[in-house]
Amino acid sequence: MKQVLYVEDSATSQLLMRKYVSGLCELTITPSLRTAMSLLESRTFDLLIADFIFPEGDATGLIQYVRSSTTLSALPILVVSSSLDAVLLSRVLKAGANDGLCKPLKTSEVRSLVEQMLHAPFFRSLEHSMVGVCCFQWVAKGAVYQFCPELKLTLSGPTKDEVTKQMLIALQAKAKEGFELGSITHEAIAMHTIQS
Repeated sequence: MKQVLYVEDSATSQLLMRKYVSGLCELTITPSLRTAMSLLESRTFDLLIADFIFPEGDATGLIQYVRSSTTLSALPILVVSSSLDAVLLSRVLKAGANDGLCKPLKTSEVRSLVEQMLHAPFFRSLEHSMVGVCCFQWVAKGAVYQFCPELKLTLSGPTKDEVTKQMLIALQAKAKEGFELGSITHEAIAMHTIQS
């Protein structure tokens, strides 16, 4: 029977996946990215299914680990996530996943895709990939400002809509030049208080 590794930290999702693939394969489940890498080194699997978000990070590193390994590089990879929108799907496909599904999953869809990946794996391609670029916007002294760390660009204008439009034009121009966007994957706002 075909062997599938499912990396998922949600007990509910683990139970559902057992139901979805019942009779199709032997399912091994681990809640940790680190344990998944150890299992991939010690056992042979025919398919890797992984959630995207984990307490220790996201599945991008796991996907890249598999694709860079000489013994694992051909292993089909499916990513499932409740946050799988067009931007995240583009990101996981670019990292090397074969395809992705958005939770909540449908039994027939999961069974069909798992069966396909076990017998005739394919790589999903998108007509247009999407990239999420994080910019920071604020208002000061009656003007609206927006800063893009990837472009190292600050724009200002009288309204939020005008500044947003200007930034989109700048981002699209850079993308057309071949500039790699979407490199910032974790963002935070650091507010500093100083005594004046």
